[in-house]
Amino acid sequence: MKTRDALRRKADSNGVSMSQYLIDLIRKDVEKVTLAEWIEMMRRRPRSRVASEQVQQALREAREEEDARWDQQFGLNNNSEP
Repeated sequence: MKTRDALRRKADSNGVSMSQYLIDLIRKDVEKVTLAEWIEMMRRRPRSRVASEQVQQALREAREEEDARWDQQFGLNNNSEP
């Protein structure tokens, strides 16, 4: 009964009947791509010509820029040591 009660509460909080709530859950589950399907889709995609090192460098630079913006916004200075 715990499961049924939990489903009833969730259905009520979504403003739908329990039957409709269950149908919605099933529909969402059926529409999800499985891990195996996702892996197969990734295998079929053309390979990128960008080296992983280039991606890593771009991410590092973007993070450094974002850190600098936050430091400036909050008046922090990474160069000052106590």
